[in-house]
Amino acid sequence: MKILLYNPDNGVTRNFMPHLWMFLLQALTPPEHQVLLIDGNAKPLTEEQLVQFVQDENIGLVGIGAMTRMVARAYRMADAIRAVGVPVVMGGPHVTEAADEALGRDGGQRHADAVALGEADETWPRIVADAARGQLKDVYEPVDETGKERKPSLTPYPSIPWETLDLDQFNLVPKIARSFLERHGAGWGTFHMVPIESGRGCPYGCEFCTVTGFFGDSIRFRTNESVVDELLRLKMRARKNLGQIAVFFIDDNFAINLKRTKSLLKDIIAAGAQLPWTAQISANLLRDEELVDLISASG
Repeated sequence: MKILLYNPDNGVTRNFMPHLWMFLLQALTPPEHQVLLIDGNAKPLTEEQLVQFVQDENIGLVGIGAMTRMVARAYRMADAIRAVGVPVVMGGPHVTEAADEALGRDGGQRHADAVALGEADETWPRIVADAARGQLKDVYEPVDETGKERKPSLTPYPSIPWETLDLDQFNLVPKIARSFLERHGAGWGTFHMVPIESGRGCPYGCEFCTVTGFFGDSIRFRTNESVVDELLRLKMRARKNLGQIAVFFIDDNFAINLKRTKSLLKDIIAAGAQLPWTAQISANLLRDEELVDLISASG
């Protein structure tokens, strides 16, 4: 079965990096299925163009993820795809909080054949298997045998095959400048900002933020080795393609555990895995001179 994972554009800005969820679900998809990716912020499409793509590629399932600011666009795209008989599963923070809206249980139009609540690391393979059998359930929720919500462990962490993925739609170098830079730009024919996570969760529970509700208030970390390996593979790709790669650590507070962050940065330096990177971090932590030095030396 061919699967399309689609992230709708927000209609306001062109995001400077793709969303991690698409790459992560692609890596978690059983190998007998083929997964294609489209990020509307990098490759804007109308409803008609997206439907045409789905039909031309003989897509059997479409997965759409969206935050609230993009959900109206996501619903329009989902409606157009479902109108030609292709099932749609939706997920993300908005749908997790408003599943009845997506399923039409609130009296409005139904936009999705199924919804994935919360983190879909464990439920996604089940969704794909059910879709392949034509037996999608309305709701997929990550719960244990007692019905209690279960957060996926990040150890082990899926290996995203950055070495072989087609990232052309995410190249930030303007098309008009690419041919010139490929000839004369000394490795600047491509520039990609790649999302990586080193941990999930936030203990603060700010009322304006969905992170604690979606990812939980306890922090789960990947191993240092796993993160370093991913950086090394990205660095290898950049050298092979004569391009530039930078990393965005999408953790909601990259230094939430200072001891762990310093350990990770030291391991990045020791392995020679430095790449330019950016992250979200509490400004007060910059009083720590050792942390600032490690940030500088690690990329």
